[in-house]
Amino acid sequence: MNKPFRPVSADMIHTEKENLILSKELHHISEQLNELIQLLKDSASPRNETLSEDSSPSDNEVMTIKEAAAMLRISLPKMYEFARSGKIHSIEIGRRILVSRSSIMALLLEGEHNVQ
Repeated sequence: MNKPFRPVSADMIHTEKENLILSKELHHISEQLNELIQLLKDSASPRNETLSEDSSPSDNEVMTIKEAAAMLRISLPKMYEFARSGKIHSIEIGRRILVSRSSIMALLLEGEHNVQ
């Protein structure tokens, strides 16, 4: 038997649009989480272990851009510039920009090599 034709209501269209928007947002969040995971993996890679012989687990800590600027004692706009230019590895999650402590240490070591 064929089902009788049911007109599509405005509520059904609205729900489908919401589901599509949610699906896109979830995909975007998933991509950002994958980037964060990669950033964390990179910060724990062997190339960063040479930064300090006695590195502790806190060396791989992830912090906000504001905390990183405070740690380096530089202005927040300068820290944003470092993140945008790629001088320091960062990841944006929503409105937050995160950086790893090892990325900051790599930046400092790079500067140390440029002085010599």
